[in-house]
Amino acid sequence: MNILASGCSTKRFLLQILGRIFDRIGFLGPFIVRLKLILQELWAADIDWDDKLPSSLDYKWQLWCSELKDLHCVKIPRYYLSEFNLCEFISFDVHSFSDASLAAYGTVLYLRGVTRNGKIIVNFLCSKSRVAPLKSLTLPRLELLGCLLSARLAEQVSKCLKFEASCYFWTDSSICTYWIKGKADDYKPFVKNRVKEIQRLSERGNWSHCPGKENPADLLSRGIPASNLATSSFWWHGPPWLSKPSEFWPCKIVIESPMGDLELRKEFQTVSQNKCVVYDSQFVFDLNKYSDLNKVLVITTLVKRFVNKLRKLPTEAGPCSAAELLEAEQDWIKFEQNLVYSSELERIKSGKQISKNSSLYKLAPYLDDNNVL
Repeated sequence: MNILASGCSTKRFLLQILGRIFDRIGFLGPFIVRLKLILQELWAADIDWDDKLPSSLDYKWQLWCSELKDLHCVKIPRYYLSEFNLCEFISFDVHSFSDASLAAYGTVLYLRGVTRNGKIIVNFLCSKSRVAPLKSLTLPRLELLGCLLSARLAEQVSKCLKFEASCYFWTDSSICTYWIKGKADDYKPFVKNRVKEIQRLSERGNWSHCPGKENPADLLSRGIPASNLATSSFWWHGPPWLSKPSEFWPCKIVIESPMGDLELRKEFQTVSQNKCVVYDSQFVFDLNKYSDLNKVLVITTLVKRFVNKLRKLPTEAGPCSAAELLEAEQDWIKFEQNLVYSSELERIKSGKQISKNSSLYKLAPYLDDNNVL
């Protein structure tokens, strides 16, 4: 506390404080991540090392400092297995939870032991968190980074344990569960490479979906006050169902492919290479005449086929494919976005920052792989 009182509120000083915190196991992860998020905002705002913090960030910093005194309430037992001896247990599990927000992602692990008389003990094992990169990523990709962190940490922990323990993985991201249980080569490089590593480090069948409100890793992605951390059974012992037999755990759901999964590799090269720009007037017709979106997409696809045929370009035949309908939908989205946000789109495409007066400025807009805002 004396160090905090003597320092000046600058980015350099905050980084010094973060470096002084020794919490290798991650007991205080949900509290410490709040300081990481403040530093992340300083980097995003391009604040110099020795400049004073803006008032909004200085308030968050002072609030974080004022809560340090509450950490004395955190009591951590030295022994993971409560009052039981190791020989009294018949089985052990490691349960690894992961979660992400647009600001941070993390994972928290619990050791679950079952004694000979049926008593179930669940205790915090370790945690790890990361702030999201400044380069904008979609939430599913950040969730996938959390899953990868979860798999890596679980492997390290398994090597350190002196007894056999099954590893179970939990995430509240349905799409990540689907990716991990699927074929990695079906996806774009970012997803493919990370899914392959996750599948190498863990068993696909041990990944399950859990409700977001029952995911303790959510505390790592958003942060909580120190006073709440000390009394949080959710953090120290996981969700209530983890202390019950496996029949009370969330059901392992079978997840179907997300419609329009943007991470799927495109294999219809002749379509994508020769697609026509949506802004051409020949593709635009009066939407007010139609009340069915699917009908609009079918008509758009047929019009594009006709124009491509006139241009003697390769053209699909037969019923409209799912890929063509998805492309038609994206064309209309881009058309409408260009009508409303043309100046923002031009600046983003040229690598410039959009105007602070734009309604999109605070949302950190970017273009995805299909040039959709």
